[in-house]
Amino acid sequence: MNTVSLRPLTLQDVDALCDIEKRNFSAPWTGRQLLESLSQHQGLGLVAPSGTLFGYTFFMVVFQETHLLNLVIDQPWQRQGWGRVLLDEVITQASAQGAECLLLEVRPSNEAALHLYRSANFQLIGTRRGYYATPTGDREDALVLQRSLMS
Repeated sequence: MNTVSLRPLTLQDVDALCDIEKRNFSAPWTGRQLLESLSQHQGLGLVAPSGTLFGYTFFMVVFQETHLLNLVIDQPWQRQGWGRVLLDEVITQASAQGAECLLLEVRPSNEAALHLYRSANFQLIGTRRGYYATPTGDREDALVLQRSLMS
């Protein structure tokens, strides 16, 4: 394998997903949450030439809406366009499944993610108060963003 590949996530990925979560989030998803997402939602992973999983996303298509549940690129792969690769594939798959829009929540403090989503034509449509847990036990709001998938 000489190039990065994109593939569906499997149960064999749970340990790698947990490790990526712990390295990248102050309130990481648990193994149980990841297992539930694997069984209930669509997941895509980015795999390095070495065979190492370094990025992934979970999303679900419900009727005409797609909800992006999680998208993460592990260090040191960040800021190299891999998040956009995953996001573009979600958009492609959601559109192919008949979705008319893509929704997501993002922390206002996550400037890199906000930049990615804004560059992909997402618009702010609301705020969910106290949506995210923080390491201090406080809660952080979530910005709700939407992108039309209609051409």
